[in-house]
Formats: sequence, structure tokens, C-alpha cells
Amino acid sequence: MADVSYRLGIDIGGTFTDLSLINEVTGELTELKTPTVTDDPAQGVINGLNLLKKRGIDLSKIQYLVHGMTIGLNTLLQRKGANLALFVTEGFQDILSLQRLRLPIPYDFNSRLPQPLIPRKHVFPISERLLHDGTIKKTLHLQQLDEAVQQVISKKLAGIIISFLHSYQNPVHELQAKAYINNRFPELEVLTSSELWPQMREYERTVMSVINLYIQPKVKHYLKTLETRLKEEGVPLSPYITQSNGGLMDAESAAISPVKTLFSGPAAGVIGAARIAASANESNLITLDVGGTSADISIIQNGQPTMAQSNQLSGFPIILPSVAMYSIGAGGGSVAWVDQGGLLKAGPESVGSQPGPASYGKGTKAALTDAFLICGYLNQDRFAGGHLQLQLSAAKKAFQPIADLLDKTIEKAADQLIQVAVANMYSELSNVMEQQGFDPRDFSLLAFGGAGPVLANFLAREIHAKNVVVPPSPGTLCALGALTADFIHDAVLSKKICLQDYTIEQLKQDYEVLSRKATDWFLQQNIHHIKKTSILLLADARYQGQAFEIELPLSAHWLNQEQDVHHLIEAFHELHNRQYGHRDDQAKIEFTHLRVRIIGETPPLPFSSIDESSGQSLKPNQYRPIFIEEKEYEAVIYKRSALKIGSIVNGPAIVEQDDTTTLILPNWIGEVDLSGNLVISREVALHENRSSKA
Repeated sequence: MADVSYRLGIDIGGTFTDLSLINEVTGELTELKTPTVTDDPAQGVINGLNLLKKRGIDLSKIQYLVHGMTIGLNTLLQRKGANLALFVTEGFQDILSLQRLRLPIPYDFNSRLPQPLIPRKHVFPISERLLHDGTIKKTLHLQQLDEAVQQVISKKLAGIIISFLHSYQNPVHELQAKAYINNRFPELEVLTSSELWPQMREYERTVMSVINLYIQPKVKHYLKTLETRLKEEGVPLSPYITQSNGGLMDAESAAISPVKTLFSGPAAGVIGAARIAASANESNLITLDVGGTSADISIIQNGQPTMAQSNQLSGFPIILPSVAMYSIGAGGGSVAWVDQGGLLKAGPESVGSQPGPASYGKGTKAALTDAFLICGYLNQDRFAGGHLQLQLSAAKKAFQPIADLLDKTIEKAADQLIQVAVANMYSELSNVMEQQGFDPRDFSLLAFGGAGPVLANFLAREIHAKNVVVPPSPGTLCALGALTADFIHDAVLSKKICLQDYTIEQLKQDYEVLSRKATDWFLQQNIHHIKKTSILLLADARYQGQAFEIELPLSAHWLNQEQDVHHLIEAFHELHNRQYGHRDDQAKIEFTHLRVRIIGETPPLPFSSIDESSGQSLKPNQYRPIFIEEKEYEAVIYKRSALKIGSIVNGPAIVEQDDTTTLILPNWIGEVDLSGNLVISREVALHENRSSKA
């Protein structure tokens, strides 16, 4: 028998830390959840490893480790980062304060832009100037630079961000300033905006550089602590870290560019969902990831996650390619409360993992998880794989004041909170559907996260989705998704060009430079698990005069010298027509950024096969009364491990497993497909589908 080896995926959420371990020889998957240790996230990981040890896992046999983390995200949200200085071109020291001169909510005159992470007193003007094409107009004033650094030292600031005007076109002054500071003051951390992401739009580039250095100390400390403790536990390697774009990079790269990890965990979940979509023969999916703190929604079309070129986080723009996600404050820990008008609300405040919902036995606030328990959806003895005993009496005690304010029974108040949470999700998803312009009847809803499968059937019914897909391990899909992720890196070049006036040869030369940069990054990574590599050519394009761009994929054969730019022009017209319903064949087309994405594909996971149903009727584990929309039902309870390929589950029913619970509504039916996914459909739709197959 071959030596045993394992691949381990880890995801740290606001409430639970998830671990997915796969045996590379047998394909056996071991998954578990352990409470996140908020003050020491690395300890939560170690607690999970100790649970694996108790199951007989030899940690020294882990040969591949991937980690999704929220350290940088939480540091930014809590505004607990480093005290920094910002060096800007003279005359532009108000860049962080002016921002974009727009109200965050256009119809709310009381809405405010976020407070800058660096106060104006720590923004220093430096005499230098580049023209828009990168030509030097005024050389760098080294004496003024030295005086500014002396002030930084006197104020005991931890680092300096250098963001000069038009440095994306020519980084010469930023590099000169950094070299000067590093030579004379090596104790200072220095970051230039051009080395992080050389893209035009001065404010966005500056903010992203500030965020990167702002969160860097805590991310570095966490990664160093984690690596030390992993070695102490006998794990012989450093983790790879998931990025916001759904790809991987090594821990050293993550420590240098932590801003690329801000959406790390949720992005890994969407990547895992895309793999599930392929296994379920579903090309169009709406993903619903409901954890303890929030619900994240994303769209997969034609088997590929939808990407965004920029995101907003706490009001700050993040101009990095990332998986497009839409978040709402509705998770298992969302607090129940009644507003001044007597309306029941769910969130956005969350109880987190400490003290947690009232049913955890420590907290006193009623949360959505307590509502699930009161309505009978959860088994108080099997929550989180039996590692956490839920207390029904504590949940009811916490809900009593809510029920009194609403003049309802505790069960009806809990049931109403669930419907409020579903309404919140429906409202957000409706906006997404309108923005993307798709018909939800053509999409399936893929549910994961600890609470996603509990709520998915409600939401699918509201939006008239085709069906619900619940993967075999939905509660830990972010950790499993990290294991399926590829290594991805984007190299960017800001170059405002009119396509009609540009030659294929010029474009080819630009992409060759970018391809070399992307390949150099790839070779610097400590990568040992690659099946093959590929390169994608992309451009941010727009009609001349437009303010925003769309991403245009380019075919490599278009750049052959025998070709002209006609193929690119026609491709953009078609893309613009698909997205906006019109094209302008007479307008000139601008490229504002050229990008190359290198992808290193990782080997597929060796999952063990699932047994087929014998055709005999499925025996329920037990029965339990449940409340759904003020009605009481007798629900059939099944263990997920007892379901085989072809097994049928008639609603109302509950399917229990260690990492989550799935609720199947009345008049809906669940069936296990060939990949082990539980597919939940309306009774009529399922019968029609079977008739057509017959």
C-alpha cells in the first residue's frame, strides 16, 4: 500500500474555523468545524489540528496546505492597523480627504465618506512632477524628502507610502525616493504605489497602497505565528494563501501584498462552488454562502465565476481583480431586535462566536441560530458535529422579550425572524439580478456555509430559481474550495490607447512584457503542485468618452503579425452589445489597461465514489415537529451519510450532517445526483423532469 499523504484546506470565519482534509490515496474526506478564537485566530487552527489528531490523523503526512484568512479584512474593518505616513506630489496632500466628492448614498445627504486611514497631518508633500505620459517635468527634491522622513521618525510612525502623480506611467521618482529612504532609514517600512498595482486613477491607487501597508503588520505577525505553531504540531510546510481573485499565492507573497487577501475566504467558496457546478452539470448558479456573520451572494455563468475589477470595502475602493460578491449582514449570529416602529429586524449586528447566540450557553442575545433551534430545524445534540451542545431553554429565554414586543408566541417570533432574514437576502439578490440582467428561472441556487442550506429553499422559492443544489460538504465548502483553487496572478499595464490608431505589433510587444512579468512572479512562488499553466490576455476597454471600462478577453492568435486590429474592434462591439444592449460601430475604442493573467492549474481532488441507492425506500432517522411560516409540520429527519445516489427525500424534511443542516420545504423533493449533491426541486418540476427522461 502506498504511503498516506493528505491535502488540508483551512478557512477562518467570523464564527467557526473550518478544516477539510482529503486522503490522497483513498479519497476519504474528513471535515470539521471548531469555534474561531477571535483574539488569536492561529489558536483556532491549532484546535482544529488537535481534533484531527484525535481522529488518528498523522499531521506530518500533510503534503499540501491551503489557507483562506480574514486577518487583513478584520484589521481594516476594525481600523486597528499601523500608524503610517503618506508622501504625495506637492499640491496633492488632500487626496485622501477629497476622495471622489460623492455621497456614498446619493439620496441621503447625511451619508458620509469614510474617514481616511492616514490623518492629513501625516500626509507630506514632496516636490517632484511627472507629466501624464511619464515625462519628468520637475526632478525629485531629495532635501525635502529627507526633512519629511525626519518628521515621520519624530512622530514614531511605522511606515511610509509613496504615491506620486502619474507614477503608473513612470515609477522613477517613487523608486528613487524608496531607495533613498531604505539606504538612510532601513528601519522604516516603505511601499510605492507603482510596485503594488500600477494603474491610473490616483485616489484608488493611493488608497489601495495605504490599505496594504495599514494591514501588513498584523497579517505578517499572524502568518509568522501560524507557521511557528504548525511546525510545533508537526506540520512540515508553510501554507498557500487564497487571494480575492480566487487564486493562490505563497505565504511570503501574502505578507508582502496582504491587500490581495481581503476577500480570501468567500472567494475560495465561490471557486469551490464552480467546481460543484461542473460536477452537477449546472452551468449557471447563484451561490449563497451563509456563515455566522454575513450572507455572501455570487454569480456563476457558463461555469465561470463572475469577476469584478473593483470592490468597495468600508467605503474604500479596492481596484484589484476579484470574484464578484455581494454581502448582507444576515448570518447565523445575526441579532434579533425590534425597531421603534415595532418591526422585527435581523442584524446587521452579529454575536460572533464569543459569546455566540444564546443557545451556545454563554450569550444572552437572541440570534438567527436560536430561531432555527426553536423552530425545530437544528438538532441540539449534533450541532457542529456534536462539538457544541445547543441549549433550547436558553434560546427561548432570549426570544421571550422579542415575542412579548411582537405579541406572539416564542415559536412564531422565531419563525418571523427567519422570514425577515430571507426577505433581506431576497432584496439584495433582486438588486443583483437586475444589475446582471438575468432570469433566475435559468439559475440554480447553490447553498453552502453553516446556515446556507437551512435558508436556501426559502430563498429559491421566493426568486423562482430552478432548484437548490446542496454539495456533500456545504458547511466547509470554503475550506474545500481553497483546495481546488489554482495559482493565479495578474500583471497590469496602464496605457491609454486608441485601438484604431494602434498596431498589432505594438500591442503584441506590450503583452510580451506583461507575460514576462506574470511568469517571473509564478517562478518566484514556492509551488510544487501544478498540473499545467496557461496565460490569458485581457484589456479594460471602453468607447471613447465613456467613464468606465469592461473587461475584454483577447485571443492570442489575434496578435499574430498577419492580423490587424479588426478582430479586437469587432470583439469589443459584440461584448458591449451583450452587456448593454447596443453597439456604436462609428465610435473609437480605448484601451485603458492591459492585463495578463497566468494560471497554474492544481491537480483535481481524488474524491472517493458514492454508493448508489439500492432502490429500497429510504428509512428516516426520526421525526421532529418544525415551524414554517406559522404552521407546524411533522418533518422527517435523515442523516446525510445515509443518502446514496438516487435517494429521494420528500419535504417537509431535514437532512443532518456534521457541518450543516438542510431544510426541505413542503411540496419540494430532494434527490442525490451522481456526484453526491442533494438537488432540491419543486414536486411538479421533478415529476415533469422524470417524465421527459422516460
